[in-house]
Amino acid sequence: MTGAIADAYDRSADAWRRGPARLYAQLADALLDRSPGLVRDRVVLDAAAGTGAMGDAARKRGAARVVSTDLAPAMLSAPAVVADLVHLPFHDGAFDLALAGFVLGHLSKPEAGLRELRRVAAGVVASAFAEGWSHPAKRVVEQVLAERGYRPPAWYVAFKEGRERYVGDPARLISLARAAGYAEVRVEQCEVTVGAVTAGDLVAWRLGMAHHAPFLATLSPATRHTVRSEAEQQLADAPPVVVPVLGLIAT
Repeated sequence: MTGAIADAYDRSADAWRRGPARLYAQLADALLDRSPGLVRDRVVLDAAAGTGAMGDAARKRGAARVVSTDLAPAMLSAPAVVADLVHLPFHDGAFDLALAGFVLGHLSKPEAGLRELRRVAAGVVASAFAEGWSHPAKRVVEQVLAERGYRPPAWYVAFKEGRERYVGDPARLISLARAAGYAEVRVEQCEVTVGAVTAGDLVAWRLGMAHHAPFLATLSPATRHTVRSEAEQQLADAPPVVVPVLGLIAT
């Protein structure tokens, strides 16, 4: 299943940069704004970085160096290393701080991921979506795609119905970090309102997600255009995107 996930993210890389990247950049900024000084002058690992939202936010806040890793090469920009978060190719204590943006829910054993981050870095800042959040754009785009035969891939169903929900609870997130060996652990929750979002932005966000990429590749350009148009029409009066985010800070 790991191979299927990496392939889906590889195939979604361009669409991700046009859509979801904007939302994730705002979420990364909000998270690091709540922890001023954590990244300044630090050597930072952006683990499972995707297109690098967390790493970019760290650079803006004065990180001395940022190295990114991800299983999907097409998502990455240099300097970067293709690597599995639970088997990182770095020496013990190679980094001052590890960043893990919305990745723990993708791991079959989140504690193992946190333990590996603790091995290579003195501290970690990780984020997770608070359990149960949603937005109408998710339902609308899923329905428009379903009318063309789309069915969510098995890895995405397992992710949404199990692991993402598990790490979306503050108490469980704290427990995972302590089990991984962190002595000082705190979790903060904030609501991030994503700014200046049009119906087109909402559709680009959802169609750019990795679980849609393999299916979208099977559609003709005309059908993809129709999908976008129908979804945008249904989301013309959609509410703002307000994302409840859990921020884990542990050393």
